[in-house]
Amino acid sequence: MSLLNKGDHDAFTEIYDRYAELLYRHAHKVLGDTEACNDVVQDVFLMIWNRRNSLEITDSLSAYLYKTVRNKVLDYISHQQVAERYADTIRDFVNQGAWITEDYIREKELLTIIESEKAKLSPRVRQVYELNRELDLSYKQIGQQLNISEKTVKKQVHNALRIIRLKIGSLLSLSFFF
Repeated sequence: MSLLNKGDHDAFTEIYDRYAELLYRHAHKVLGDTEACNDVVQDVFLMIWNRRNSLEITDSLSAYLYKTVRNKVLDYISHQQVAERYADTIRDFVNQGAWITEDYIREKELLTIIESEKAKLSPRVRQVYELNRELDLSYKQIGQQLNISEKTVKKQVHNALRIIRLKIGSLLSLSFFF
């Protein structure tokens, strides 16, 4: 250790040659992933080399290395769990966002169809429909405003809805085939 503290490369190589395989097997018992174990062992030895000047090991070197590998393995597992939760969150967001976007597009298409069909209605029927469906006026209020009977208002709203529903229904049934 004193040679390593002085930056002796041969001392580092000796420590690596003695412990690398043992530490790899120790990590592999928990992780079972070759690449992850290699990364953990490399990180441990890189940390030792980088801290060689200030490294003070109070326990035996092997105990220190095993503890360090254990801690790195736990860090790796923790990082993997965070990464999986993050990936799940992103997947959920993308999936939900896709549905929201799809619903938004369908809603826009539906509104376009309704507006198109509404434009084809006679001016009086369209006016009655808009007063009822868009301004939320009752049949009685519309009749009073337009000086027509409540029964006429009801019939015109019913006719307008029937025309629009027929068009929407035929388009929806066609969309299931595409």
